[in-house]
Amino acid sequence: MTAGGVATSGLPPASTPASAPAPARAWALGRLGARRPSWDRLAEAVSLLVAALAVGWAFGGLFVGHGAWAPLAGAVLVPAGLTAAAGRLTRRLDLLASVMLTGLAGYLVVVVFGWADGRAVGSLPNTVNGLRRGWSNLLTAGLPGDPTATLLVVPVLVLWLATAAAVALAALGGAMLAPLLPLGAAFAVAVALLGGAERRATAAGAVLALASLGFALARAHRRGGVGASPAGSFGLGLPVVLVAVLVGAAVAAALPSDDRADPRTLRPRPVTSVAELDPLAQVRGQLTASPPRRLGTVTLASSTGRLPVDRVTTAVLGDFDGASWRNHDAYLSAGTTLPRDADADGGLAADGPTVTVHAHVTIDRLDTPLLPVVGRPIRLSGVPAAFDPWTGTLVHTAAASSYQYQLTATIPTPGAGRLADAVPGSGPDLARYRTIPPGLPPALVQVAARATAGARTAYAELTALQRFLRDPAAFPYDLAGRPGHSYGSLSRLLTSDDPRERHSYAEQHAAAFALLARVKGFPSRIAVGYLLGPDTAGGRGVFTLSQARAHAWPEVYLAGIGWTPFEPTDTSRLSHEEPPDTASTAAGGMANAPTPTPPSPPSPPKLSAIPRLDQPHSGAGHQARQLAVAVLVALAALLAIVPLAVVGEKARRRRRRRRAGPPGQRVAAAWQEARDRLSEWGVPPVRSRSASEVVGDATVLGPQVIEPLGLLEPLLSRALYGRQDAAEADAARAWELGDLLRRRLREQGSWLRRLRAALDPRALLGARATRGGAASGAASSAARGPGGADRTPGGRLRAAAGSSGG
Repeated sequence: MTAGGVATSGLPPASTPASAPAPARAWALGRLGARRPSWDRLAEAVSLLVAALAVGWAFGGLFVGHGAWAPLAGAVLVPAGLTAAAGRLTRRLDLLASVMLTGLAGYLVVVVFGWADGRAVGSLPNTVNGLRRGWSNLLTAGLPGDPTATLLVVPVLVLWLATAAAVALAALGGAMLAPLLPLGAAFAVAVALLGGAERRATAAGAVLALASLGFALARAHRRGGVGASPAGSFGLGLPVVLVAVLVGAAVAAALPSDDRADPRTLRPRPVTSVAELDPLAQVRGQLTASPPRRLGTVTLASSTGRLPVDRVTTAVLGDFDGASWRNHDAYLSAGTTLPRDADADGGLAADGPTVTVHAHVTIDRLDTPLLPVVGRPIRLSGVPAAFDPWTGTLVHTAAASSYQYQLTATIPTPGAGRLADAVPGSGPDLARYRTIPPGLPPALVQVAARATAGARTAYAELTALQRFLRDPAAFPYDLAGRPGHSYGSLSRLLTSDDPRERHSYAEQHAAAFALLARVKGFPSRIAVGYLLGPDTAGGRGVFTLSQARAHAWPEVYLAGIGWTPFEPTDTSRLSHEEPPDTASTAAGGMANAPTPTPPSPPSPPKLSAIPRLDQPHSGAGHQARQLAVAVLVALAALLAIVPLAVVGEKARRRRRRRRAGPPGQRVAAAWQEARDRLSEWGVPPVRSRSASEVVGDATVLGPQVIEPLGLLEPLLSRALYGRQDAAEADAARAWELGDLLRRRLREQGSWLRRLRAALDPRALLGARATRGGAASGAASSAARGPGGADRTPGGRLRAAAGSSGG
């Protein structure tokens, strides 16, 4: 039997492309042979680019923000394009290397070192100097750092050379996996420089592994010829790579990383020296200044609207030698993102709830390089600075007396219950904060025991110490008291019978608390800074920095909470001095000269006045932005849903056609399903075409497609015009041929062509009628009775068979 001039005999029910006639198979192999090499080369190129971009993504972990993405991506895409273009003109390695190095020099001059502060500054001397100092800068800077040219030059150099070498090796042939070796070496450099950023390295390594697998499979398939099966290779290789990536990530997470090799340890980081007088001894001098000078303003806001801070810190003193409290840490150069070095944080990182606070600080005049900060700073912009990661303090490195900067910090916010159950922090990282130097007077041990008697918990002991030192009857607040915070000064304050020796202020109270806390086994230190005062002209959240609110207070490290401030000083009268006559009487005439007492500054405003950041803004501009975002989200959802709906509806209708109705109707449905698939591949779905004409129209798709279609056409004819109803076997055979047609169509097209066919919605919208529609029933007119009524048993199927509807 023939249909449309195509032989229909000899096709087994479960036929495959291999069982097709020799001419058809030769035609199909020739077609596939013309398509597959270009597809394989495209797969190789895309996989290699993805692998190189994964290495660039790993290098991106060295920088803060997204500013490094463009130059790093350019260091992959530009050399890939240049090397591929040069490879079409020559195969000589020396010429390819010349093109690669010339392009690298141009990219560094124009892109990396080309701009600064919005001005074109690119020059060859700047580039050479940057190359010379690039490794040193990258090994000594705190990471992640700002994407400056001096830090970008090394990652760009490594990425450029690795990508160019990989593309050149891929173009020249040779060993199958040779193009991946330069990218693997570049990735190793990125991992070494990333330090503790294991998450970024693991994610980038997974992408690199999968892209390398895709490159290897595409390359093997192209070398294996058109008969190679990529599905089998993927089925074997993909699980192996996925398991390897997962096992590697698990091992990396489980193994200790404290002793991991870090190339940055090979070069010491530059240290900023701070020539600063004892900050604790300077508190009294600021409080007694007449008149007190305004230093600047601080504008604060938080991520939750709650602001758990009423002071700023300028210095943290954790080293006590029996005579003075100092900070012996080094200040290291820092960028926008302030580093949290593993050695500095160690066991000091708090794991409880925190609030993120944003501060805008304006300094009018400050006679110290120490910058006011809040909490634990994590970001800084607006002023060049050096950072002490142990104490979280900053010093500015600019030669300026007035400046502005923006600061982001985190502040622990433990609840009352957690504080009540807190215990002192422990571990080697806190040993320096528990150190008691030789010479401790034994009487101070007795004072610590007496002050904390009756306290049953660690936190209760600390609050008992706070109440003990705040007692105005025992320790009157008096700026005229004797200064000092050594063993001798604290012993006089805490054990002397002379009432005048007990007159004291924040310097002695903070030092006494910190020392007594160490006697009780708590890690402690002293913070120096300013209490925040109001600025009535500044608005909500704006506070004044003033010498009249200089202050010092102790901090204790509590496990799981972090450094917690305590207040053993009555802060309501920071500038208070006892009258001279009272002091003379109390001290036997040893009073200082009279000093005018400035009025006490007003207390800080309530923190509830800080505006909430999570409240919605008002105004037409904000509403317009909300509307634009809503429209964009709706469009994105529509673009994502429509293709899925088209594919899902086609699958649903195919299942309904396969199962609904008697056998004859299912045969007609199988034919209509075949016509829908043909229309997706370019065969016009014209209703006036007969079945044999449809087979003829499909010849443009080749013998592989005509074969199952030619076998399906006689089954349709018997179902429509036969005197007996179609059998169940005919329906099953019709759908088998329909499934075979779909497979043949998919085999001969590229993935893009298959995707376009799957998303084509025309089969769901109905077929178009033509002028020849009146003749659509010509082949079946003999089966109609008078008046055009269809009298044949299969007549009720003809409309469905000739329509492309559902």
